[in-house]
Amino acid sequence: MPVSENPHLYALLAGESSGDTLGAGLMMAIKRRDPEAQFIGIGGPKMIHQGLVSSVKMDELSVMGFFEVLARLPRILSIRKQIIKILLKAKPCIFVGIDLPDFNLHVEMKLKQAGIPTVHYVSPSVWAWRENRVEKIRKACDEILALLPFEKTWYAQRNMACTYVGHTLANTIPLQIDPNVCRERICLQKTSVEPVKGKIMAILPGSRKGMISRMLPIYAHTARIIKKKLPDTVFICTVPNYTLASMVKDIWLEVAPDLSITVYVGNTQDTIASADAVLLTCGTIALETMLLKTPFTVAYKVSSLSAMIAKKLLKIDVFSLPNLIAGRKVVKEYIQDDCTPQALAEEMYKLLEYDNILMKKEFENIHMAMRCNSDELACDAVFKIIKRAYTSSPKIESVASMQNPQYSDPNIAVNPNSDDLSSDKSE
Repeated sequence: MPVSENPHLYALLAGESSGDTLGAGLMMAIKRRDPEAQFIGIGGPKMIHQGLVSSVKMDELSVMGFFEVLARLPRILSIRKQIIKILLKAKPCIFVGIDLPDFNLHVEMKLKQAGIPTVHYVSPSVWAWRENRVEKIRKACDEILALLPFEKTWYAQRNMACTYVGHTLANTIPLQIDPNVCRERICLQKTSVEPVKGKIMAILPGSRKGMISRMLPIYAHTARIIKKKLPDTVFICTVPNYTLASMVKDIWLEVAPDLSITVYVGNTQDTIASADAVLLTCGTIALETMLLKTPFTVAYKVSSLSAMIAKKLLKIDVFSLPNLIAGRKVVKEYIQDDCTPQALAEEMYKLLEYDNILMKKEFENIHMAMRCNSDELACDAVFKIIKRAYTSSPKIESVASMQNPQYSDPNIAVNPNSDDLSSDKSE
């Protein structure tokens, strides 16, 4: 029997900037249907802006790689225990875990066992490796909200409820982008460390400290090679907050003190669209860059042990979202041993020098196929799950029709002082 006594209290948990974007979109859609909606959990600046009371700073969960996670494991486990306790006490009408499967599926399991409906937003890559995780997913959540079209069929074949919702970015980003307008919005001519006279190359090392530490030195050496071939090239970068911006500056000065780079905080889409080509670390940012129609290449590198483990388990030969959606290599990927400054520089030189018409057309075709109102589709699924869960409850017959007492417990959740106060103008 469902336990919620708060029919307008929703719990969401995101662990990185891409999840923060999805969570904020879903929250906006929920508020349009339920004006009394209140939100608790963990999220970033976008979700906090929409009204989320976040128990901890989201970047405490932004860790990737076997050894990276191991080093932070005590703190991560402490946060997980804390958030489960908070949510069990608060009794929200539903919990939405956004990506972060190793963390969220455990939380979902505990809440579902307590009678709280649970949704997992963004399917874990079970079709790529560790397929047996589908059993844990089935036990942990009532439904999966999938970003990729083929995932719905994959789950249906395994008797798991799944709704395809696409990605909110495909709907919010326009099909046509004017780079000059984007350059004006970030005042590129005034803010660029170097005068903009030639090509503009964006470098996106990631949104996690560990990944930036690993990837940015490779990108700096790549930039040095590009600078020798194309001396007028200007390098720009964007990161979610000022802490990461300071980190990028320090690493760049250490590795490439002879090169200039302009680092923007926020303004992600305008920065990407301002570039002639982008070098980026594999992740959701690849999808965003594709939707902005900016030519790019993907790089990714983890520790040797993490790579060895992944190689034995992985069932796929492409990794970036555009290639997974297309089912073929639309963009070049440089993974692990292939991820060298020389290889990256050769590809980036081509992207900077050529018009890339075919690549941009591929991007547009994928974008058109993905366009749907993802936030509303995700919201539809959430409310259907709530309705299904509480239909038999004598206390909660309709979430939208119930009056909800104001939720405020200073001992449960504290809104953190986030370093990231920025937001994307174009979102």
